[in-house]
Amino acid sequence: MPKVKTTYPDPDKQKGQRSIELPEVYFNRILPQYSQPQWMEAAFWRRAVAGQPFASICRDTLIDKILALDWKIEPRDSEQRDELKDEIDYYTRFFENTGDYKYTEIIEWIGKDCLDIPFGGACEVGREGDEPDGRVRWIELLDGGTLYPTFNSKFPVGQSLHELPTQTVYFPWYAINRMYSSPRTDIRRKGWGMPPPERIYLALVSLSRGDLYYTNMLLDTPETGILDLGDMEQASAEEWVKSWKSLLGGVDPFKIPVLYEHTSEVKFIPFSRSPIDLVFDKTIMKYAGICAAGYGMTLSDVGFSPSSSGGETLAGGIRQERNTRKTGMAVLKKKFVPFFNEMLPRELKFTFIDLDDELSVAVSRARLADATAWQLLVKNRIFTPNEARMQTIADGLITVSMPEKVKDGDEFPEPAAPFGNASQENPAILGKPVLPSQGGYGEVKSEVDPLKVLSLVDSSEEVSNE
Repeated sequence: MPKVKTTYPDPDKQKGQRSIELPEVYFNRILPQYSQPQWMEAAFWRRAVAGQPFASICRDTLIDKILALDWKIEPRDSEQRDELKDEIDYYTRFFENTGDYKYTEIIEWIGKDCLDIPFGGACEVGREGDEPDGRVRWIELLDGGTLYPTFNSKFPVGQSLHELPTQTVYFPWYAINRMYSSPRTDIRRKGWGMPPPERIYLALVSLSRGDLYYTNMLLDTPETGILDLGDMEQASAEEWVKSWKSLLGGVDPFKIPVLYEHTSEVKFIPFSRSPIDLVFDKTIMKYAGICAAGYGMTLSDVGFSPSSSGGETLAGGIRQERNTRKTGMAVLKKKFVPFFNEMLPRELKFTFIDLDDELSVAVSRARLADATAWQLLVKNRIFTPNEARMQTIADGLITVSMPEKVKDGDEFPEPAAPFGNASQENPAILGKPVLPSQGGYGEVKSEVDPLKVLSLVDSSEEVSNE
């Protein structure tokens, strides 16, 4: 039977600890006018995101980018791939469909809570025999707004519902899996995070107020202001206003009032200014850019032009996309990897398949340049092959696990016959080594000299014939 703890666990304290820690306290505060709130419940932050479409678009775009990636489960030690094949197949099928939730639903559920509320997203993990090292049999996605940290290592998370105030459950560490963003450093907020809506709350407020202002300007009948009725007598003016009120009522308020029997000009004095005077589009795009930056994105990532005066260049679009791959999307990927790894055996790991073509070509160029340099340095007896091997691994050009030195007695296979002039010609046909984001042609040229390609093919055929 699963172990259920119904009493509140005491926070952990180190033996001989002198520092003071506050007990768990809830802070409720009325939101002041245009200022960063100190604390709000999860429902407030969810309403804040739902009430600002731009924030919802940024959040969903990040989640969609993660969903678009392929993934796999592989052994931490590549030599154990055959031994762990059954475990790999089981967890691959389990993550694809747990029985209650599909992979896409897990990503969307956990991703939304992680990017919306301070606690983040979490799920209950059901293990075989309710043992810490038991195989995962089921998961139950939880409402992050009902969870809170307890500061106890054995029972780190508790759950309480407003509808059931007398029932509280505390999850053991192996039965709860949590993912949240930006841990708070304030001692009063220990164990909580700061999601993007909290970081950019003032920009969200400005966007919402701007949207409300512009919407009211379009929908108000009449426009807010004062109507100067000129020389109309008080009794006539009051009677006219009374009839106008009746015109504005009903299912169709867009009706035309009529003025008559006046000799001077009737003027309307508006209280607001037009969007042109307010530079509404530029102001809104400024706050929209701040909102997107809070999610680690740019305006072009969500389909908005960063400039209202013109279009976006290809180079600028590529550079902004690469920036997002290193900020918002990269951070969310890094958080999902340990989230899934927490449910896997120690021998396995979860990885995303995210091939960056420009990075791959850049790494290949670096390896080719290093190989050429080390060939000369080793040949001239400046460095030894083992030293070259150690430096190559230290540079990060090799991502697989391998020993730094070759053991005594190990022999490399005899090198194959030279591949013509491939070492000199291959880099040339890759194109001008300048990225499109920097105004170059990219890594692959659309036009390749056929004579160079044929010379490589002919040389390879000669080698095979020999």
